[in-house]
Amino acid sequence: MLLLVGGLLLSYPYWSSAYAHVQQGRLDDTYERAAETFRVTVADPTERPRGVTPEERVRRLATAFAGTLETGDPVARLKIAAIDLNRTVQEGARGPRSLDPDGDRVLLRNGPVHYGNTPLPGAGDPFAVSGHRTTYGAPFNRLHELEPGDAILVDTPYARFRYEVAKLTVVAPTDTGVLLDRGYGLVLTTCTPMYSASRRLIVWAKLSSFTIYGERTRSAVGSGGYPAPGSSVSPEAVP
Repeated sequence: MLLLVGGLLLSYPYWSSAYAHVQQGRLDDTYERAAETFRVTVADPTERPRGVTPEERVRRLATAFAGTLETGDPVARLKIAAIDLNRTVQEGARGPRSLDPDGDRVLLRNGPVHYGNTPLPGAGDPFAVSGHRTTYGAPFNRLHELEPGDAILVDTPYARFRYEVAKLTVVAPTDTGVLLDRGYGLVLTTCTPMYSASRRLIVWAKLSSFTIYGERTRSAVGSGGYPAPGSSVSPEAVP
C-alpha cells in the first residue's frame, strides 16, 4: 500500500502536466475561434468614429470583449520569451469568489487564470493573472527568473499589449492589495517558495506599448495600464 501511495505521489506532476497540456490545446482552439469572431468588430469602420483617441478606442474594445466572456472562457495569450512561456489565459471567477482561494482552483488546472475582478488590458489597471508553479504544467515555474526590463506580451482579440517587468516582490497570501491599481498595468502571481503555498511571488510590469489589430503601435507614456498616444509605427501585430 505504501508503495502504491508513493508511486501515485511521484507520478502526480506528470499526469497533471499531461492534463494541462490537453486542456491548453482545447483552449487554444476556442481562443482562435473567439478571436476571429471578435476581430470583425475591431475591423468594422463604424467602430472607428472620428475624434476618438486610440486610448479610448482600445478601452471600448476591451469593454466590449469583456461583455462576451463567461468564467472559463479564454481571454488572451500570455507570452514571455525570457522564460519560454506561451499560454492561453482563462477568465476567472468574478465577485467575492474572485478572491476566494477555491474560486479558480479548477480553472488553474488548465493554465493561467485572469482574476475576474480586475480589468482586461486597455480597460484599466492592473490585468492580473495567477498560475501554478509546480503542477498542472507549472506555467509560472520560472517566474522568479524574470528581471526588470524583461518583455511580456499579452495578445487579446482586439490588441497586443507589450509590458516590461518593473520588479518582483513576495507577499502574504492574504494581501489582495496587489490586485488594486498601483500604477502597474500587469500583475502576475504564483505560490512561493517552490512546493509551498505559504507566500505569493508577485511580478509587477508596466505597459510600454499597444497595437490595435490592423493599426499602428502606440507607445505608453508614464506607468500603469491605461495606454497613451505615441508616434512609433510597426507592422500589424500577429497573434
